[in-house]
This record gives sequence, C-alpha cells and structure tokens, in this order.
Amino acid sequence: MREVAVYLFAEETGNEETRKLYKKRIIQNVRTLYQIGQGEWDSENYLGHAVTTYVNLYDFALDSEVKSIAKAALDWYFTSGAVKYWRGAFGGPSKRDYSQGNCTWCSLATHELRLYFGDSPIEDSNPFPDSVHLITSSYRPPAAVVALARKQFPKPVELLNSKPTYENWKPGGDSKPQFHETLYFGNTFQLGTLAQGSGGDWNGFKMMAFNKQRGVDYFIAATGNDPTQISTSSIGGDNVAQYRNLVIWLNGKPRAPFQFFLPKSVKLETSNGITFIQYEKTWLALTPINLNIDGINTAATEKIKQRYPNDQKFDQIFYRRLCYSFTHPTQVCRKRSGEPCITLNSTRWFVMDP
Repeated sequence: MREVAVYLFAEETGNEETRKLYKKRIIQNVRTLYQIGQGEWDSENYLGHAVTTYVNLYDFALDSEVKSIAKAALDWYFTSGAVKYWRGAFGGPSKRDYSQGNCTWCSLATHELRLYFGDSPIEDSNPFPDSVHLITSSYRPPAAVVALARKQFPKPVELLNSKPTYENWKPGGDSKPQFHETLYFGNTFQLGTLAQGSGGDWNGFKMMAFNKQRGVDYFIAATGNDPTQISTSSIGGDNVAQYRNLVIWLNGKPRAPFQFFLPKSVKLETSNGITFIQYEKTWLALTPINLNIDGINTAATEKIKQRYPNDQKFDQIFYRRLCYSFTHPTQVCRKRSGEPCITLNSTRWFVMDP
C-alpha cells in the first residue's frame, strides 16, 4: 500500500528520483507474488485492501509499464481470491483470519470480490466503502478467473499448494514455504486444510457447503476452547492430513480440547461411534478416536452466535483430547476421553457429495 501511494504522489509531483525508486519496489513486490506468493496470503480480511491498492495504481499511473504491472498484480490477486470465493463467501485456509468472516458476505474480501464474481442467492447488504474504487475503475479480471470463482470447472478437483512466511522479504525468508495447503472441490462443497492446522493468525481448517438460501454453510474444526476465535484457535501440536475428501487430525497432547463450528440447521446422527452430519446437499462422517460426547455447552454457543445475524447463528461441539466446531444457530457439545489416559488423540472426517 505504501509503495503505491508514494509512487503515485511522486509521479504527480514530478519527483522522478523517488518515482523510479518506488517503481523498482513495486516491480519486485509483484514479481514476488508470482514467484512465491504473498505474506498475507488469501486473507479473508486484507485481500480486499490489496485489490483496492493496485486498482488505484492501474487507474492513475501515467507510466504504461507501471500500469501493466498493476494489471499483473490485480490478475494474481483476483485469481487467488477466486480459488477461495464461493457464492458470496470466503473459504479457508487463510492468513490473518479474524474469525469474523464465517458466513456469506461476512468476510471483508467478499465485498470487493462480489463486484466481479457475484453468484450468490442473497445480496450484500453492507458493502464496504473501498468498493467505490473498484466501481469507478476500468479494470476487469479475466473471464477465466470469473469462471474459477463461480466454480465452473469439472469436479472433483484437488489442489496442493504452498504458502510463504509473512516476512518473506527478510534474508532467507523466500527460501522455503511455511505452510502446505490441500484444497478439495466437490460438487456441493469445498474443503481446505493446512498440515499444521490453525494457529497464530491463520486458519488451517475450513469447509463451505452449498446452501440454496444462504449461499453456503460453514464447517470449521480447531483445537482449543475459545469459540470466539474459532478460525485460528489451537493448543499446538496439531497434525492434519488430507487426501481429497478425507481428513485425519492428530494431537498428542493429553486432554486436548477440540471445537467444531457448524449450522444449527444440520441434522446430526450417531451410529456405531460415527457421527453423521447432513447439510443441505453434503454429508460429513466424523469418527472420533478414544473420545465420548459429554453434552451441550450452551454458554460457548451463546458467545459465538452473537457474532452473526439471526440467519447465521452457530452450533459448537467441544471434545476433550480433540476439538471440533460447526456453523449456524447455536449448540455446543463437550467430549471427554475414557480411561485409561492415552497419549495420542485423533479424529477423521469423510465428506461426501450426493
């Protein structure tokens, strides 16, 4: 943001020395996007700010080369956003996730992306002021990027991605990725995980499932016991393996709590130790290992449901030794492992289209 602002001011005031300096910095920043990605990768919050920055550079730069560089940056950001955008919502994993964007049009990035991608059954009732820059811009993303955002491609598809460290500009910061991501796109859902799960300011497990009226419903899993930070909650020691629509989650810490975030509208049924979760068109099968459901935690549910509108309240289920969470009207279960005490906690999910 700073580099673009300084460049435009230098160009406007005729400060050629500063303009050339910041042109080089902008070129390096955009080159980094295509080489290793962005430190604030796929942020459900800051992606919109990045787009606004380069839209201004694209519209107001007088140097034709700088204008083309700005277009390259915008094409990259919108492609990145298109992968995670679906029906007015933004799926994970993502960097700098503040647990505020887990419903349709709740993510700050979706307000900008929706101007080009749309494809949601409900209107954005609270557009972000930054959108004015995009509305007045001549930039348009490629048609292929719009099709990607609307998931107009043969499915199922699995993507294996890597993400850089935030401070990748420091010496050695670009030598290897910090995160390894798996994304899976089914006909009625998209699911993404990080090998290390969530933590810090990043989300490492998020699923969006088709909903005819709301666009999508969410399913989020995390260790920890703070429902207000469901997107990034972690006690550490998480190890997540995903192969297509199958996820296995391990945590070796004793009495590790586990949370789920899901809509109250889902139907839950447990049979032979497997919990089946039915969304509108998607089914999940949860197989907890060495865990037993202990009851509903209504207090935790009340905390999280207040963050969402009435049609997007949320259920939560807490487990001891492992934790999960889900999205929509509000309920929470607590799990406790049986005796004797074990040292390895795990669970697995299986997600299925109709």
